[in-house]
This record gives sequence, C-alpha cells and structure tokens, in this order.
Amino acid sequence: METRYTDTVTAEKLRPPAVVRWAAIIAIIQSAIGLGFAIILIVREATGQTDPNLVYESAHANRWVGYGTAVFFIIIFGAVAAGAVMMFTARRWGRGPVIMLELFLLVAAVYMFNAQQYSLALTTATSALLGLGLLFNPRAISWAAQHY
Repeated sequence: METRYTDTVTAEKLRPPAVVRWAAIIAIIQSAIGLGFAIILIVREATGQTDPNLVYESAHANRWVGYGTAVFFIIIFGAVAAGAVMMFTARRWGRGPVIMLELFLLVAAVYMFNAQQYSLALTTATSALLGLGLLFNPRAISWAAQHY
C-alpha cells in the first residue's frame, strides 16, 4: 500500500503545474498552425502556383522558395511542438524553444498590425502574451527551477 502512495507523490512531483501544461497546449496549437502552413506551401509549390509579390534574382529560384520556407517552418515549428510535448510531460527540455516562439510571434504580430491585418495581429499577440504570461507565472518559474 505504501508503494502506491509514494508512486502517486512521485507522479505529482513530476507533473508540471497547470500553467505550464496550458502554455504547452498553446504552443502545440501554434505549432500545428505553422506546420499546416508548411503543408500549404508544399502543395502550392507542387501544383506550380507562385506568388506574384515575390521578386527573384534568378529564374530558377522561384520553384525553391516555397519548399525552402516549408522546410524552415517544419524545422522551427516541429522543434517547438516537440519541446511543448516534452514540457507537458515534465521532461527537461522544451521551455526555451516555446518562450522563443512566443517572442517571435509577438514581433510577427507587430508586422501584421503594420500591414493592417488587425484580427490576425490581435489573435497572434494575444496567444503569444498568454503563453509568455503562463510560462513566467510564479508557479511555472518555481517548477522550472526545481525541475531543471
């Protein structure tokens, strides 16, 4: 009977606080959107669609821009998604990439606002600020200090 109690106590010590888990969920949703955009870019490139707003120095560059951007998004958002899952499951790695994504999304929201895309800017900034607020919550900081 005592081993069950100690197993429960150990599991509770390892389980991150709710604020950390919610921050991980937000980062997973943000990463899923980024990875979805990467899939859209790959499909567009595969079907021969181009963006007339892009200007290329080389005639051959236009067929690689979408693929290159997609690979970049897969690497970045894939790493953040992996980090968010690790953070959600109380593993050591993950908090740093999630915080970096939130900071980058704040900068992206500023550019969206300057482009007069107010609803996208507000949604992006709100999710990034919420994620940062959750990760810098005193309970999250205390957990990270004890866990790492």
